[in-house]
Amino acid sequence: MTIHRAKGLEFEHVIVPALQRATRGAEHRLLRWIDLPSETSDSDLLISPSPPVGAAEDSDLNVFLKDLIRQRDSHERCRLMYVAATRARRTLWLSAAPAAAADGRVKPDRRSMLAVLWPALAQRFEVVASATAPLEPPRVASVTRLVAGWQPAVPPPALQVTQLPAAYLATEPLEFSWVRETQRDIGTAVHAWLVRLAAAPQLPEGGAVLAQLARLGVPRSEQPRALEVILTALRQTLADERGRWILSNSHREAYSEWELSGVSRGRLRNVKIDRSFVDASGTRWVIDYKTSAHEGGDLEGFLAQEIERYRPQLEAYLELARAVGPQPVRAALYFPLLGAFREVT
Repeated sequence: MTIHRAKGLEFEHVIVPALQRATRGAEHRLLRWIDLPSETSDSDLLISPSPPVGAAEDSDLNVFLKDLIRQRDSHERCRLMYVAATRARRTLWLSAAPAAAADGRVKPDRRSMLAVLWPALAQRFEVVASATAPLEPPRVASVTRLVAGWQPAVPPPALQVTQLPAAYLATEPLEFSWVRETQRDIGTAVHAWLVRLAAAPQLPEGGAVLAQLARLGVPRSEQPRALEVILTALRQTLADERGRWILSNSHREAYSEWELSGVSRGRLRNVKIDRSFVDASGTRWVIDYKTSAHEGGDLEGFLAQEIERYRPQLEAYLELARAVGPQPVRAALYFPLLGAFREVT
């Protein structure tokens, strides 16, 4: 372990290796500063800008601060060495292999912990001549020349790589009189709260929903109407028998926002299924929420159009979900604002 992690611990035997290695130096910052103790205040803060890279120290204050920081780092190395040495109960082993200079003398790096111990341990080190054989001159590799008229082999045909699909873009129509972005944010909020209702069927407070709308960037003037739509969708889901069945946590393998990846129709796809579970009959359902609304007549015609619009999306869900297990898989759309559930066959 590191010396810092060993603080407060003791061991029968302690080995501190590689004392010759330099500790990490201070970071080069645009400003140098240090807090000095003061008799009249909590501290005296000294600040000086660092000189440009490659330039000499340009002020006495800068040199003074640099020396103080160097002394502080030296004292910190002493404290760290003290911590390492006092962890041992019976034996302490100190190991270092400092490099020798060209003149044969050994002088450790001043930033190393060995430099802290050097006044006491210098006489314990000796320069050992290398016992290895002298290096042989490098061998010149033989060069094989190509014959005249040589041609490289024809490379094999390129592999057909399956590309990721384009990001899925919402294609819902503009059901309300305000901008499309607000409708999209309403759908995001409804989906998020349906995930929570699957875990605990309790309607959210209006303030929590308004805060979410504000985070999504819904304009303040549109938030009251958006809040009404979101709460209506959640209330109707909890009041609807089919909605409660979808959100029930009694199903096996129940997931909200279930993420799957795999190959569908020859393309690698990453999908997120709003709700999936295995019902009592052993069928796995994949269900997608749609916050579409409809005013006027011919509701069934509108729902039929929605089914055809999202059929490719649901078919991809079905193909990926079938690879998960042996259960039969069925797909459906659920419309919280309409209380409608339609299977996609």
